[in-house]
Amino acid sequence: MSTLSQQFRSLLVLLCVALTIPGTLSGQTIYASAINTSGIATLFSIDLATCSSCIISPTSINYGIEDIVFLPDGTLLNIDAGGLRKVQAPPSTTIIWQTGNPQNYTSGQLAPNGLVYLVGAQGLASYNPSNNTISSIGPWPSSVAFVFDIFYIDGILYANGFDQSFDGILIEINVSTPVQSIVTPFSLGETHGEGGNWNGTEGLFYADASHTIYFYNPQNESSITLCDIDFNYSILGITSLPPGLPIPTCQTGCISNAGALSTGGPYSPCQNSTFSFSTQSQPVLDSDDLLQYIFFSNPLDTLGSILATSSSPSFNFVAPMQLGTNYYVAAIVGNALNGGIDINDPCLSISNALQLTWKPLPTALLSSPTTDWCAGNCQNLTVTMTGTSVFTLSGNLLSAGNTISTFNASYTQNTGLLNICVPAGTPAGALTVQITSLIDAWCICE
Repeated sequence: MSTLSQQFRSLLVLLCVALTIPGTLSGQTIYASAINTSGIATLFSIDLATCSSCIISPTSINYGIEDIVFLPDGTLLNIDAGGLRKVQAPPSTTIIWQTGNPQNYTSGQLAPNGLVYLVGAQGLASYNPSNNTISSIGPWPSSVAFVFDIFYIDGILYANGFDQSFDGILIEINVSTPVQSIVTPFSLGETHGEGGNWNGTEGLFYADASHTIYFYNPQNESSITLCDIDFNYSILGITSLPPGLPIPTCQTGCISNAGALSTGGPYSPCQNSTFSFSTQSQPVLDSDDLLQYIFFSNPLDTLGSILATSSSPSFNFVAPMQLGTNYYVAAIVGNALNGGIDINDPCLSISNALQLTWKPLPTALLSSPTTDWCAGNCQNLTVTMTGTSVFTLSGNLLSAGNTISTFNASYTQNTGLLNICVPAGTPAGALTVQITSLIDAWCICE
């Protein structure tokens, strides 16, 4: 059993009298620093109960990309290899203090004493928001090679990283003497997270440089996926809001709205048809926006699984789409870019999705026990069909290219008999059985 699990169990009795730890998430909202494909960060508010998100501050190079920490006065401490910066409360991106980062601190955590503990490969330090001073506290045990993140769980301060063999480790931090910290194996490896409570369990909310939020449960050392945020950003820092601060508001400058598609489905269009859909509420575009429609395969990774785009709410079956596979369509609104939409637009908006599955066209194969037919007689042909019953088969019997009779038959199975009668007086010569239509439960093949 890991030290984290042991400590977690030993502290259960103390929870009844434990004080709230600043910087420890106890609600359902986290705040994330996420970078776009250009490596520039945007701040988001993420509601873990609904997995909805909104922008609380514009994309800015003033945000460090390694970690963010809300300070007691509402300002933000940003950390990356380029330096440490204190930035005004969102939505402002104004830097009010900054310094270099020669020690390569990677993460910070607000402590109950008002300091921010900083971690890096060299050891533990503290930042004092009141006078912007950084003080080194001490190095890690010799087994520690890299440190990525720092967080509280049940009032105990931890960091995670790699040991000298590049195996994942968890460090139970001794704040006064870091070299005496306890190091144990840890399965998560590199994470970017914040301690907090999920459904009554104290654990760790974390990201892995994707747009997915997970929760680590130290009681059974397991992780679950909470939210896959629908944006094309990589989350590199998570923080919580200290008690007593006003909740950051979503940016009102974003008026882009993809609207809503008329609900329904799942739909089953045929591979030879056009799947068309309609809007229930109209989209809202700003001056440089473009409205498009997207066809994608993974509702948990909408932007990363787009297979086709269209300027109208309709799609045809084209490669690499496959039959029998669940797909989704949605409306998307964002800044126009080279004839498409800039998926890094911080005001990007995506509508609800409709599910569809392309259905194959039915087929039929006729076989006869004999090739000799006589005028005035009937023959049973075997019909073998692909598709989904019930089947309806229609066609003609031709003699010398002329229709001499027609047939219609229905089948509840994929095989059956088709009775064909040759009219009396039909002259000798070749006969042709022509299928003009085959209908199954989904499609019409003509």
